[in-house]
Amino acid sequence: MQYLHTLPLGAWFPCGTFRLTAGEIIAFAALYDPQPFHLDHEAAAHSYFGRLCASGLHTQGMAIGLMVRRIADVAVVAGYKLHEARFLVPTWPDTTYTVRARWTEISPSPANPARGRAALEIEVTEGTTEVARLGVTYVVATRPA
Repeated sequence: MQYLHTLPLGAWFPCGTFRLTAGEIIAFAALYDPQPFHLDHEAAAHSYFGRLCASGLHTQGMAIGLMVRRIADVAVVAGYKLHEARFLVPTWPDTTYTVRARWTEISPSPANPARGRAALEIEVTEGTTEVARLGVTYVVATRPA
């Protein structure tokens, strides 16, 4: 188990890859982000994007899901905040995206020595192109005495 003070700051670690089909993009958008360019090929063709693309929320969910599975050995107590979500280029159907993350900051709790906060930077890429950059902070336990 990794605890607050044992997290390796600064080093990128791989979290895996994801690929979305057009059907998955449309199904997600119908439930959570029903904008025409996420729901309909023809409407998307006439949009700013020029074709169907995934919701930023969908991209974020896929990336965070992979990252959470990767840090399953970290003593996470709870989520604290999402502090960044930059969607730099669209997430297209039938394209493979790579996710990696790194711990960027840890801070002990001034009120409770049993825990503190740890921030992560998450990067989504397609080849050499950065697609999204996300920031998440968790409450993480310190090593038990």
